Amino acid sequence: MFRRLALFATALALFGCSDVSTRPEQGAVRPDTTQRPDTATAADTAGIAQRRLIECPAAQPSTSSGMIGVLGGTIAAAGTSIVLPAGAVLAGTIIRVTVPASTYMEIDVTANDLLTFLFLKSVTITIDYSRCPASVTAGKTLTVWHINTQTKALIQNMNAVNDPVARRISFTTDHLSGYAIAQ
Repeated sequence: MFRRLALFATALALFGCSDVSTRPEQGAVRPDTTQRPDTATAADTAGIAQRRLIECPAAQPSTSSGMIGVLGGTIAAAGTSIVLPAGAVLAGTIIRVTVPASTYMEIDVTANDLLTFLFLKSVTITIDYSRCPASVTAGKTLTVWHINTQTKALIQNMNAVNDPVARRISFTTDHLSGYAIAQ
């Protein structure tokens, strides 16, 4: 009798601890839940529908990577760069900057080939959009958005500062992912 009760309790415990009901389906896409409520403003959320990625086609991708340690450093590709201050990482971290062959002015920055990465200190990313025709950018209010690199959906406005003379736009962040310029 005791053996049956122990077997039943064990089966119940295993069934109760199963994560089958919370495990996503293989290959399923889940919404990005990393955006903190305090980082988005009503204008960000309301403006998403009105924003669109700028089109500046590039046929060739450009990638650069390097090891950045506790002292910080810079990695750049096709004029786009990431600057890590001292203390942004605790150990050697491989940072990769990619400007993909794309219709849009987008970039992808990774650390240790991870899909997302959090830094201990904010880093500065500068996107060079000089490949874009002046007619696409002149007189426009340009913004940088954290995007879903697969769907190109806008996720979070990065509150970038545009330098239209140098044709570069910069922002700070504590996380890495895909980014694109919108108007």
